[in-house]
Amino acid sequence: MKAVHFLLSVFVPLLQSNRLLPQAAVPARRFLGRWFFAVCAMLAISGCTTLQRTAHMYSPNALPAHTFRFADGGESLYYQFDVEPQQKPRALLFFYGGSGCGTWKSVMPGYVKGLGIPARVYALNKRFVPDRSMGMLTAGCNDEKFHAANHPEQWVKDYVAFIEAQTKQADALGLPVVLVGVSEGGIPAMRAAARLPQVTHLALIGNGGYTVRRMLQTFRQKGMNINVDAEWATISQDPYSLQKVWYGHPNRYWTDVMDLDPLPELLALNIPILLGHGGQDRNVPVESSQFLAERFTQAGKTNLTFKVYPGADHRLQAGGTSYRTDFFRELGRMISEKPNLQKPN
Repeated sequence: MKAVHFLLSVFVPLLQSNRLLPQAAVPARRFLGRWFFAVCAMLAISGCTTLQRTAHMYSPNALPAHTFRFADGGESLYYQFDVEPQQKPRALLFFYGGSGCGTWKSVMPGYVKGLGIPARVYALNKRFVPDRSMGMLTAGCNDEKFHAANHPEQWVKDYVAFIEAQTKQADALGLPVVLVGVSEGGIPAMRAAARLPQVTHLALIGNGGYTVRRMLQTFRQKGMNINVDAEWATISQDPYSLQKVWYGHPNRYWTDVMDLDPLPELLALNIPILLGHGGQDRNVPVESSQFLAERFTQAGKTNLTFKVYPGADHRLQAGGTSYRTDFFRELGRMISEKPNLQKPN
């Protein structure tokens, strides 16, 4: 909140005077004022997280962006670094963009703190996500090119191509291949794990076994003002529109993800799976992960390790404590100790 107070104390007097923009530029001043207060509102809601991530992207510790080009001529930015670089990597970790238009630059390399083993990490942005994206406030994140490519079929196709390319490199041959799916990123992670025999482990944060529809219905039962059936009726009238938007995503997005069922694909996997969920997650209900764990038990499968972090949110944070470190410590232990149970194709 100190960051919000500082911004208010500096920019409000400027907006009220002619020092920031001349009085003649009234439309520009109004736009800038609205943008500024929107940023302040976002910071107030998210606490220091947004400000810290933005500062990190412009710091000397920020990772450089690389470009990966796909067979169809499209491209995505990605980031690469080694954990414990003084040692030879003992595993390869792959991340793919989560919900929205965020960039991995804002959280890497600190995101995997606690892993505890030498590893090479690759983090692939979605197509059209800029290097220093601030989500939907960023130019390019609201155009049709981004939204047209922001759907599960494209995510999986791109993720698979990227993983195949990186794992073919000579220094990567024979290493455990670990896919980490965060929130929405669990969809391409589990599907890529099913398609690629070289994948040895799957790690999921803030995901589970519910469809998106059931997640939203669960939140409605908890008192949130979400009328899924009414909104779906509206979306269904123009299901592939890229202009009509609900909760920040166009109709096309909701049409593709609303009833996507992750349960059969996850149950079909035989590789070790680590699932972590915050007990107070307000983006994906913890019941989704509890449901998945129950289904694994009922199916007699023992390859799922499920951990709930009491009081933690969608980012596995509770107050000033980050349980993500514990999550990656457990993942490092699993990579070191548990065998690959995936049957070869």
